Amino acid sequence: MSIDTYNQTGITMIYVNDKKTVYDPPVLEQTKQYFADHHIDSVEIGYSDLIGNLIGKRLPVRFLLEHLTDGTGTCRAPITWDIQNEYFSHSEFAGFVGGAKDMLLKPDYLTLREIPWRKGTALVIADLDIDTGERIQVAPRQVLKNVLERLATLGYTSKVGSEIEFYLLDAEKHSLFGGKECYSIGKIDRYSHIYDQLLRGLEEFEIPVEAIHTEYGPGQTEIILEYSDALTQADNTIIARNAIKEIARKNGLYASFMARIWDTESGSGYHLHQSLWTKNNQNAFVEKQSVLENYMAGLLAAHNEFMPMFCPTVNSYKRLTDMSFAPTKLGIGCDNRTVTMRLVGSGKGTRVELRTASADANAYLLIAASVAAGLYGLEQNLPKPNIVEGNNYLNNELPNIPRTLKEAAILFDKSEKALEYFGNGFVEIFSELIHFDIAVHDTTVTDWERERYLENS
Repeated sequence: MSIDTYNQTGITMIYVNDKKTVYDPPVLEQTKQYFADHHIDSVEIGYSDLIGNLIGKRLPVRFLLEHLTDGTGTCRAPITWDIQNEYFSHSEFAGFVGGAKDMLLKPDYLTLREIPWRKGTALVIADLDIDTGERIQVAPRQVLKNVLERLATLGYTSKVGSEIEFYLLDAEKHSLFGGKECYSIGKIDRYSHIYDQLLRGLEEFEIPVEAIHTEYGPGQTEIILEYSDALTQADNTIIARNAIKEIARKNGLYASFMARIWDTESGSGYHLHQSLWTKNNQNAFVEKQSVLENYMAGLLAAHNEFMPMFCPTVNSYKRLTDMSFAPTKLGIGCDNRTVTMRLVGSGKGTRVELRTASADANAYLLIAASVAAGLYGLEQNLPKPNIVEGNNYLNNELPNIPRTLKEAAILFDKSEKALEYFGNGFVEIFSELIHFDIAVHDTTVTDWERERYLENS
């Protein structure tokens, strides 16, 4: 991170607990020095809404320096609105019934970094407090931190890596290029003006990239972020998605993380690689076989109940089709891409890849749900699951995964595991969100319907 003296590992933060924000004086001094050294005159304070969009405010650095530990106020509404900012909540916490109250954006200065293509402007991720200084527990970043804190009581930290697919579109919102040219060096070279900016921009933005390459659909691209502790990975993923969109717009293009743009082309997924690590920095999946077995069993046991946190929109489920590299069956296999989970790597690289999530998933919530599922397996000491082989799209012995948000919502609403690991407040608000998405979809008349029924009915 920019303030490299204070490394962010696991759930170590700059406040002493999750009830009151207490800033570390040396971090504040380094923050002031960073502003001076980099000639920062404005700072964007950002946070994730439920959808996973990076939103917030831009402040002149003069004002922020005067209120370095105060943060800045904003309405709670973004915690409870949909992807188009429709305000759906009936909760007293954030809805009109409670007066649509304020909250405070409290910067986590360990995430501070200058925006490389906008010199003089920096970005910092914020946690969310109520005006008494108490942490808002339903905020996506806090949901993840609560899960990681519970994991830490078992002596483990979580490391994850993100592989996220998206489409590059031209000014008319058509694919930037045609054809199915996955891993095409030729396409990367031909469109190097945008790919170079994406790669260099993220690296200079202190988001380490492992690779970027073309994917299966026309204009489809995958970005692979380097493995890191879970919270840093979630922060970097939220920032990276916003950065990719901004860099694309600077070039007259669009970058879309919509799960399925066209029914004739490949959908976009978010593959999450994960492992647990001990206090002596050893891969726990290697040190103790039962940890890996428990963790995999938990991922399977909680998968369908947590599905809306993997695939949060109606559109998310349209990529889950047979023979598509997206899963339809619940299972785990060794280096097998036909099921929900893939066991890969060896030695320190041993890890589990969750393949279910769609590219529109909120990184904080996806990682929280995945780690919580594995944690459930550890706490319940679940037995080793069966490892499947072959083409499991054709395996009728494996359970199906939910194929619509409506089906997944029913399981989430009834989930005792969701209440246990994410809290009643979050489950209530997130359930409202997914049901609102379903309701809007069910009452919307589409072009397909008009073409199919208008003249023939």
